[in-house]
Amino acid sequence: MVRTIFLCVCVITLVIIYPGFAIPIQFPPEPGPYAGDYVLIQEPGKYTLEHNISHTYPVGVIITSSSVILDGQGYHISPSSTGGPSVGIWVTGLDTSQKPVTGVRVQNLTITDEVTGIYLEGTDSSEFPWGSDHSPDSKAVLAIQSDREIKCSDVAISGCRMGIASYDLESPVLWESTVRGNNQGLFVSGGTPDIRDMVISGNSGAGVSLHNTSGGEITRSRIEGNSGGGILLDHVSGTLIWDNILDNAINIKDTESVGVRLYHDLMNQTNIIKGALTGGNLWAEGGVPVYISQMIPDADQNGIGDIPYTKSGLEDRYPLIPSGAGFSPQPVPVQSAVPTNAPAPVSTPLSIITGMHAVITGDTIPAEMKAGMTYPVSITLLNDGTDDWLLLHAVGIRASDSAASYGPEWLEIPSLVSSKQPYTFQFEIKAPSERGRYDFTYQATRGGQGVSVTFGRPHKKVVTVQ
Repeated sequence: MVRTIFLCVCVITLVIIYPGFAIPIQFPPEPGPYAGDYVLIQEPGKYTLEHNISHTYPVGVIITSSSVILDGQGYHISPSSTGGPSVGIWVTGLDTSQKPVTGVRVQNLTITDEVTGIYLEGTDSSEFPWGSDHSPDSKAVLAIQSDREIKCSDVAISGCRMGIASYDLESPVLWESTVRGNNQGLFVSGGTPDIRDMVISGNSGAGVSLHNTSGGEITRSRIEGNSGGGILLDHVSGTLIWDNILDNAINIKDTESVGVRLYHDLMNQTNIIKGALTGGNLWAEGGVPVYISQMIPDADQNGIGDIPYTKSGLEDRYPLIPSGAGFSPQPVPVQSAVPTNAPAPVSTPLSIITGMHAVITGDTIPAEMKAGMTYPVSITLLNDGTDDWLLLHAVGIRASDSAASYGPEWLEIPSLVSSKQPYTFQFEIKAPSERGRYDFTYQATRGGQGVSVTFGRPHKKVVTVQ
């Protein structure tokens, strides 16, 4: 059964005076008809948001029941004003009968500008004015620390002090989500975390913080451009960190952890940078790949470094290297020159990433099209800088204006492109349905790490639609 947010709400009799407010506030809210300000879920079932939530109540969505699926349907949660404590989604540790809340899934939504985007309550939530400290109640502590399963997937969180905070969950699952541009990214205290297929970037503090966790893994995630470090480990045991892209000024910081591994046993499986083998991680610092700065060899060119990479006393036995890009003591074959008929690169200053540059050198977009027809086309992008492009650099072509309306908005390089070599994108454009003259404009761009860098001048193609 699917339920929408157009529900009547019920009450849990916890009353706390909220600092900064002139009247008492109950958590969850007082009973009465739903007025569109928050969502209270107290019964099992599947729920969907039907519109954006802009909440004056300090929490946007409160889940106090087990066996709940909340599908945001792409909608947005944010506070109506900032400055006070606020949470986008709060999943309580116990339900109204003091049993642990488990079997909750949150998916397909965006959260911005909260103190905490998603808060998975543990033993002590008194950091918030409406929270509770169950520490003196041993029965409640045992219930909260039992096998509670909460999963968050396909969520995007930005502009928060903390993206996702998980406390005392036995098995927190954080998948396929983007946590970008917050003060802190993920914080997990206790339990066995499963973190995979995430983008955790541009946070001013740490990307991922694990505190007193045991086991679990972080895999297939891009953790980059986080100013306070990529992954912070505090008294962690047995965590497996593998098949990630790690590009931060400090990638790993460890405090008295044991049994942490930065690699998986080698296996024949496509890795995060499209190589045929997987085992370790791709390491970079400030955009500079470690396999280059430390000249890690890859003599057999299988995409796995021949020597381990060590950081913070931890060892990655199988560091990832783009196939064919590793340092080799053998002479490197001379690259073939750019074809003489290729247009000359545009002379522009280098980007803020030293030695990296790109220029669009040509296209096969027809100058005349028939209205509504679809055309296969191509655009060629040249690496005219001194650095090779890797997947972590996220170099590509961004369309603007009419071009984004009738074809892909973003085309990203899917593989290594060496210095002075071109790459040609193949895609389709559907001509506008109305006759006239259209300017299709494209720009060579680098994204990721919390920045967007454009290269050269825009490439414009004038198309006449008949």
